[in-house]
Amino acid sequence: MKLVCKKNLFEKIKNFKGLWFHIVGIACLIWFIIRVLPAPHRSQYPCQQISISIALGYITFWSIILYGFTTFLKKVKTKTFAVLPSIVVVFLLVFSISGMVFGSDYLAEKPNFSSWNPITKDPMGTPFGINPGRVVWVWNPDATEEDPSGFWWEEKNNNQNVINDMFSRGLNDLTGELSDKNSWDALFMDFNRKHGFGENSYSVGEKIAIKINLNNAYLWDPFDRIDDYEHEDNERDASPYVVISLLNQLVNNVDVNQDDIIIYDASRIIGNWFYDIVTSVYPEVHFIDAEGGKSGRELVESSSFGIYFSDGLFRTLPKCVVDAKYLINMPLLKKHPIQNGVTLSGKNLFGTFIERVSDLHAYHESGLILGNPTPQTDLLAHEQLGGKTLLYLGDGTYGTLLDHCTICKFNMFPFNDDWTNSLFFSQDPIAIDSVMFDFLNFEGPSPIEGSQNYLHQSAEPLLNQYDPENDGQYLSESLGVHEHWNTSVSIFSSDRYSGSENNGIDLIAIGEEFITPSVVITQPAENKLYINGVESSIKIGWKPTYSFPITLIIGNITIKAQVNNIPVIDYIKFYIDEELKYQDDKAPYEFEWNKISFSKHMIKVLVSIEGEENLYTERIVWKFL
Repeated sequence: MKLVCKKNLFEKIKNFKGLWFHIVGIACLIWFIIRVLPAPHRSQYPCQQISISIALGYITFWSIILYGFTTFLKKVKTKTFAVLPSIVVVFLLVFSISGMVFGSDYLAEKPNFSSWNPITKDPMGTPFGINPGRVVWVWNPDATEEDPSGFWWEEKNNNQNVINDMFSRGLNDLTGELSDKNSWDALFMDFNRKHGFGENSYSVGEKIAIKINLNNAYLWDPFDRIDDYEHEDNERDASPYVVISLLNQLVNNVDVNQDDIIIYDASRIIGNWFYDIVTSVYPEVHFIDAEGGKSGRELVESSSFGIYFSDGLFRTLPKCVVDAKYLINMPLLKKHPIQNGVTLSGKNLFGTFIERVSDLHAYHESGLILGNPTPQTDLLAHEQLGGKTLLYLGDGTYGTLLDHCTICKFNMFPFNDDWTNSLFFSQDPIAIDSVMFDFLNFEGPSPIEGSQNYLHQSAEPLLNQYDPENDGQYLSESLGVHEHWNTSVSIFSSDRYSGSENNGIDLIAIGEEFITPSVVITQPAENKLYINGVESSIKIGWKPTYSFPITLIIGNITIKAQVNNIPVIDYIKFYIDEELKYQDDKAPYEFEWNKISFSKHMIKVLVSIEGEENLYTERIVWKFL
């Protein structure tokens, strides 16, 4: 009996799918052993996370056979058995190991967020800048590769020429000048005039410090068993290409010597992946980080200046910041997992003092309650930080939504299920953070209402609360204007905000020429995991990840679609593998997919416009159960 079962078993696995399962399983196991055993930190690499999961699927497959499950397998249908290896791999990928800790990963449900509708076009505070309250948003879908390969920060996934052009357009619209050089002259002269330095532009020898966001570039191994500077991953940190665009401007249009430019993050390391790209163009720029542990990276030094936070905490400022005359703040368009907050210009300054950032988290969490004092206001009000900032440059080439590290495409118009491909420019820190906040809030899941509390506090500071220099001079003036946009108005219209006439945000939107009508599949999203219709994460090591090698659906799911820039449609059709499943003519456009499956499928959503069915989108997914 056992011999017959074994013979039947091997006859079934001689088909094409079975053959490839064995080839891939053995290859992944060998690849993992060769690469990871000599250097355990490599298990963090995306390729190894996939390899070990597939290898374990292969091992488990043979374990099932050896432990006497042949009787069960004999009873199942041939079609199901043919894909059984795939099922095993999927469940191992979801429930088994990843990273350095075997058997410790678990599924984390997406947090629940209470609904909140911000009050629109109700500005508070005082606009700041040459053109008060002006924020320039530049969008060009060609800035990045729509379907990147490898890591997002690789050169092949970013178009330096397009980003350079975006920078030039944004800079000139911010100042109202007709050339990049005149725009920089206007910024420097405005800064020096307001700080009592006369009607002067930039003078050779003056130092400029650039605060980049490298929040995910922490020390991976505190015991120095591996070289943390060599670590590479797909987590979102500062874009080297946006930094290069900034350096192009400073060196070529302002005549700043490379030696007078400092790129820093006092709380993180500057990894080789970032450093090598930037220094290949500008090798004489200074790089200062928390460790100074690699060639070209200088160790951050303490100054005699500090910041006194409103909760009583004191932190020492870096010498590179104090020695600089100008500061450029480069936030990213991203969320933060602490109570679903945001990381923009205010929080980007958390990496600009010497001591541990984590000690500030309690104060930061308290600041997520409306009406409470906030550390972002302390930082933006300090004369050595917000007081020194010449320009706020928001990097939104890739945005994050569910955490501070996982890049994701935005469905909202005009992004249409693509990367955000955006840059933001302003002299007003509260205005630029308000605009970037509105993008994150609109795309969702929405930040908690208190995550904008620092914008309220900075626009209208509490009396006798903020004295970051501890000199008895409390902040009494507004640091900028805060306002939420009106979503019933076109995102490219200046009427989205109140504008200069009503003392609100003066939004200048660039990129309208790239608008296209589209239909997007909002659920299931690309490279996501869904369990019974809920987008889920997998904990890798000690933190959840929201990025997945494939779009995987376990159980039922509601397929959702939305149309962008199409005023009127006839209907929407939902197809699974070219078979029409449902037709809908009223928003929201949804289809409940509850058929049991154990294989790969193509979802297609087609739109009829004035009798023509020529607009559609597709997504490959894997569905189990």
